[in-house]
Amino acid sequence: MTFQCSEYNRIRNYLAAILLVLVQGCAVFLPPVEYDYKTVDSHPIEGVPVTLYYLPEDASTLPLIAESVRAGITRTSRWGEIQTPVVVMIYPDHHELERAVHKREYKWLKAWATEERISLQSPRSWPVVRKKNVMDLITHELTHVVHYQTAGIKASRSSRNDPFWFREGLASYTAGQGYRYYSRKRLLRLLLDNPAFDPMNPSRKDIRDRVKLAYSSAYHLVTYLIEKYGEEKIGELLQGIARMDSFEEAFKVTYSFKSEQLKDEWFIWLGNK
Repeated sequence: MTFQCSEYNRIRNYLAAILLVLVQGCAVFLPPVEYDYKTVDSHPIEGVPVTLYYLPEDASTLPLIAESVRAGITRTSRWGEIQTPVVVMIYPDHHELERAVHKREYKWLKAWATEERISLQSPRSWPVVRKKNVMDLITHELTHVVHYQTAGIKASRSSRNDPFWFREGLASYTAGQGYRYYSRKRLLRLLLDNPAFDPMNPSRKDIRDRVKLAYSSAYHLVTYLIEKYGEEKIGELLQGIARMDSFEEAFKVTYSFKSEQLKDEWFIWLGNK
């Protein structure tokens, strides 16, 4: 009887753990069975704490991805260093990437990062492959890794510790991806025409279906923050998140005002040349 109760509790706890992952938004890395590390090849990148995992058919992508990782680590070093090893899991197509990170109908998604892993759709399966786009994407995802590790937060709970606009804006700024987004003038017009859209707190639906508007807002918010207050403050903010209870508390200590007050200043900046 004791064994049966113990076995029942073990199964119950296992199922509860699975449910918890699902409720938290599936931001953790859960590779499908066929992508277990025993069935893929590995490629450590010499001199950096990153290892690539890939299926044999994606071996041709390794030189470009490795080069992109090296460049990305240099570009993200202004915010901090990678403190624990990171793996990059390369998936052969978009369907398998969505499956791995448990995102559905995110047609624009090509990569997903946590504090220790980057899941990447193989560039081999992209409709169009340009070296700059691959390098910028890898830098974007490595910014997330450095961000999470420096701030001492779990990616699966990051929305509680730093909002979308800061997380994605910082990654887009570091990767120099402004060319992908709306201009300041165009963004301001769209925001004024869509008052229900909150650039500092977009809904999941907005992020999925109005991706350019959500990411443009995030990019320009962080760009303004850095232009006015400097890059050094971003480092202070990340360190503050690690020490304090919340993003809001760390933001107020770093900038001496609440993040919600940023919006009014930012709108004026958007309208200026």
